[in-house]
Amino acid sequence: MKPLCLAFALVHLVALSPAAEPLDPKRFEQEILVPMARDATQMEILPSGDILFAEFWGAVKRWDAKSGSVQTLGKVATHAKGEVGLLGIAADRDFERTGHFYALFCPLEKPETMRVSRFTVQENALAAGSEVELLSWPYDTEHVFHMGGAMWMDAKGDLYIGNGDNCHWNPGLPQDTRPDRKNWDAFRSAANSRDLRGKILRIHPRPDGTYAIPKGNLFSDGKDGRPEIFAMGIRNPFRMTVDDRTGTLYFGDVGPNVLPELGVNPVGYEEINATQTGGNFGWPLFVGPNEALPLYDFATNREIKRYAPESPENLSPRNTGITKLPPAQPALIWYSNLPSKEFPSLGSGGRSIMAGPVYHFDPANPSPIKLPEALDGRLFIYEWMRNWVQTVKLGSSRPEIEPFLPSLSLRRPIDLKIGPDGALYMIEYGDQWWENNDSRIVRIVYRRGNRPPVPSLASSETAGLQPLALNFDASASRDPDGDALRFTWKINGVDQPGSEPKFAHTFVESGTYEVSIAVADKHGATSKASETIHIGNARPAVRFESPAHGSFFEWDSAIPYKISVTESDGDPVQPNLITMQAEFRGRRFDGPGDTALVDPGLALMRGSTCFACHMADTPSAGPAYKTVALKYKDDLAAPERLAQKVLSGGAGTWGQIPMPPHPQHSLDQIRRMIHWVLSLKDDPSSPPQSGPSGICRAPKKPAEGTRVDEGVLILTAAYTDDGKQGKLPRLRGETSVVLHSRRKKAALFDENQGMAYVESVEGEKGLLGQFKDGAHIFWREVNLEGIRQIKARTGSLGRGNATLELHANSPTGPLLASIPVPPTGEGQFVELSAPLAGPGGLTDICVVARCPDSETLLGLNWVEFLR
Repeated sequence: MKPLCLAFALVHLVALSPAAEPLDPKRFEQEILVPMARDATQMEILPSGDILFAEFWGAVKRWDAKSGSVQTLGKVATHAKGEVGLLGIAADRDFERTGHFYALFCPLEKPETMRVSRFTVQENALAAGSEVELLSWPYDTEHVFHMGGAMWMDAKGDLYIGNGDNCHWNPGLPQDTRPDRKNWDAFRSAANSRDLRGKILRIHPRPDGTYAIPKGNLFSDGKDGRPEIFAMGIRNPFRMTVDDRTGTLYFGDVGPNVLPELGVNPVGYEEINATQTGGNFGWPLFVGPNEALPLYDFATNREIKRYAPESPENLSPRNTGITKLPPAQPALIWYSNLPSKEFPSLGSGGRSIMAGPVYHFDPANPSPIKLPEALDGRLFIYEWMRNWVQTVKLGSSRPEIEPFLPSLSLRRPIDLKIGPDGALYMIEYGDQWWENNDSRIVRIVYRRGNRPPVPSLASSETAGLQPLALNFDASASRDPDGDALRFTWKINGVDQPGSEPKFAHTFVESGTYEVSIAVADKHGATSKASETIHIGNARPAVRFESPAHGSFFEWDSAIPYKISVTESDGDPVQPNLITMQAEFRGRRFDGPGDTALVDPGLALMRGSTCFACHMADTPSAGPAYKTVALKYKDDLAAPERLAQKVLSGGAGTWGQIPMPPHPQHSLDQIRRMIHWVLSLKDDPSSPPQSGPSGICRAPKKPAEGTRVDEGVLILTAAYTDDGKQGKLPRLRGETSVVLHSRRKKAALFDENQGMAYVESVEGEKGLLGQFKDGAHIFWREVNLEGIRQIKARTGSLGRGNATLELHANSPTGPLLASIPVPPTGEGQFVELSAPLAGPGGLTDICVVARCPDSETLLGLNWVEFLR
């Protein structure tokens, strides 16, 4: 579990909260509990502190709070496709005794239905045959959109189920009642009192596997509609919560984007709704603060009428319920793609709103990490598209909304919960819509009392021939509370003279040394860091002679490469031990050593000695990693078993050559490595090639509709020496060159200053960037030699003209290109070209938006670099 300090501004919360406990924003920290999951969707924080969570593809897992390990309990037999899969999970209020949890999913044996079932966990496994079906309903399979997915069990044991309207996402009005347009008719579902879609259902599960209808449901007697319905007239309720203190249900409803050319207002809102009673929330006749959408005649393309909120009707021929609907209820919070005048902190751009928990500060809770009193009584809301979390002060005439840790970098928050420790738990789904193997669960804590120092240790070198004079620097160490620090240096456990943050030492004998620093504050709290130094063997120097770093590659083309290796200690280089591996990634990140953004498990393995004994595709001292992946592809328990074996070492499975233990890695690090190895069953990435020169093949152009269809190709060359014929540790030298696809996507930036990262399925498809005036991004180290022209797929989203500018190295650097972008309509993009100036060569490209006013946004899909 790795804590990250979150020194972010919460100035407004401090001002608004007359809390007895002083609020220090720097005391918020983020802890990564589950670093990797596969499309995690929803979780429950159990009274023990363990986390029960579901993955879209059917797996149910448990994070153990004591050990920090993740165990797969089993798999719900799920049909996962489009927006149906294992969508939600809710634990029984007495889960630790009963082992019961409830799942909302699409069953594998009846993929044309959605189902709510109860399952039982026994002895840390999903009990075979334990499924008890409570409720199911059919859905239209032609267009699998808007399927909801929220589940919640309140303090009374009532189970709430969020269910979408199952309509096509088309950017129009889903009121089309013509015979061949049922998937464009939300009257058949959300506004139909006899249909369970487009609703929030509420039932009370009984121990015998049946359920009762709670009092207060909208049609509890079943006379005018299905008794399970608590709320109707909902488009896509994805996450919700019930405040057990007040009994209030809060739910997010993902709203529409109506095409501007239809001339329809309003164009759509996201909604946060609040209710203590059953009701109709208006869709598809009302949105936001009960603004009426027109009843539309699609045959003649004209507006028929607009209903009053007090008297909506459902006249669709597909309606099987009542005609006169309950009065429409307005939203508590609403906003569109444009900046909100009512709630300005919510921003602009793509949108997908969710409702999180209400926090209640408990002074009797002894937890030292519970959220501060300043957040007492506030509702958490969060945005999957805009990647923010905000809190809402309730009880006033209009909700007061404040950003929560606004500088926190999020990756699609999809579930928020408050744990029994009073901390905030979050699932970050990952950047992709599907197939995220790096979903993670994090915890936001408020660290009280004295905090230990955060050590930092840098060494001028980590290996070399003796005598070797090295400098060590711990001056970047810091104390979160601002205390003065004391430094104690040791080499192989022996104290060294001096107590300053910098230390110099000359190593005169060969061997392996551990240099450590202990950093202590005035209260005696101490943290340590160490560096391993190898003396007697110099690290090989590896260099690409070709291709040129930062140049462009062509899809499915041959790329010649040449590598040189130098051993500064004069040892001969063995050419067959030089390796080269190519990896296509969406982007790289700008960090120490300019490291490529590779799979975290692969990055850890490269820094270890794994590839000294294993290759990806062919056997070596150990089996090929791909062979391992295929062997265990259907073994759900394999990841944890293999991680433990790598940590402790073993032999016999793949022959008699033993695998040594790996105590230098934590169990979490090894889990990441195992994750990468097992992913090779599906991963066509290039295995390492041997030799100082050769040809690698660029990947084929990703299929149309693939989310990451542009990016970078990273060529990594490495050489591991023989450690002076085995007398000393073997040392690895490594270097990389980054090659770019000719189209660079805005959303696959290297650095971002103010661009909104969105992914739209209503309008322009794929990963997009939306810029306010002055917002900019960087693509680092692009070789512009021979590039004379650019083409951009872009649009001015508003009423004003915008300008797309490319600058060299900074937003105010030399202007390379400028493209005027006329208004193109809401969500519409066009392709525009311009000449590219400048001397060429390796350049940090800065893409800058110039917009005339706050109502105009510049949209950018990609920029193509042409000769």
